[in-house]
Amino acid sequence: MFAQPEPVPAPTSATTASGGGNTQTFTVSFSDTGGWENLQVVDILIRDVLDGRQACYVAFVPSGPNSGSVLLVDDGGDAGGPYSGMTLPGTGSVSNSQCSITGAGSQVSASGNSLTLTLPITFTPAFAGNKVVYLSAQDTGANSGWFPLAAASVAGASVTGTGVTGVTPAHSTGFTTTDTFTFTGTNGFQDIAVANVLINGSIDGRHGCFMALVPINAASVSVLLVDDAGDAGGPFSGMVVPGNGSVSNTQCSIAGAGSLVSAGGNKLSVTLPIAFTQGFSGNQVVYLAARSATANSGWQAAATAGIH
Repeated sequence: MFAQPEPVPAPTSATTASGGGNTQTFTVSFSDTGGWENLQVVDILIRDVLDGRQACYVAFVPSGPNSGSVLLVDDGGDAGGPYSGMTLPGTGSVSNSQCSITGAGSQVSASGNSLTLTLPITFTPAFAGNKVVYLSAQDTGANSGWFPLAAASVAGASVTGTGVTGVTPAHSTGFTTTDTFTFTGTNGFQDIAVANVLINGSIDGRHGCFMALVPINAASVSVLLVDDAGDAGGPFSGMVVPGNGSVSNTQCSIAGAGSLVSAGGNKLSVTLPIAFTQGFSGNQVVYLAARSATANSGWQAAATAGIH
């Protein structure tokens, strides 16, 4: 007699829709092969890194197909609490120093193996910047672990000097993708000396898809792909794009064919076809940075990639 497989909980998707000011509506979905009723708790963590401290860190405990409890962890980030709680459906609210969530406009819908939660979240001005939306799911027998499934930009003060605009698409899936990376320089795109792209599970160049983009003119850049050791000083595998060359390390390869560079005014956009290796499979974050002779944007979490 064969034993039945254990149910498997998993995050499946995260999307955002901007509202007014710093308010955005997040829709997140989860599944469990044993049925949504098997899910004990699903978690949402919004921050630039996977750390519950000083984060918008939410646990949702379902109680029915259209009901449950929203628990917002306090600034200390301890998953065991304390929490600020409210029940859905309802008109209450919860808040910490990073964000607030209202019951009005929130909803939960569950059927079959799937559960979808929609939350309107307002971020505080101090929480401005580019964030990652991490999800996890837990049932009676297993925990999915954290999945970075979306990026969110929280409005703040206007950027001066070099900056990061974002990545298109904001979330990619599969072993091949064509991504457009966009950077800004308030003194003109010519002020951007180097723009960096790092695709990895954390801000660590080792065993990542880590590249430097060095503008040559308004229509071309040098692409320098760092080797597996991840040292920003090199060694590199280099090429000029657009072109017909390619560069590769153990995590990824980038093709010159299909690449595009567009620069004008304060904006630099670079489109690159990227192929990831089987050994680099998993959920990764796309971090961007830009610097001039006098300014550095620092790393910004701008997108996510599900490489599988």
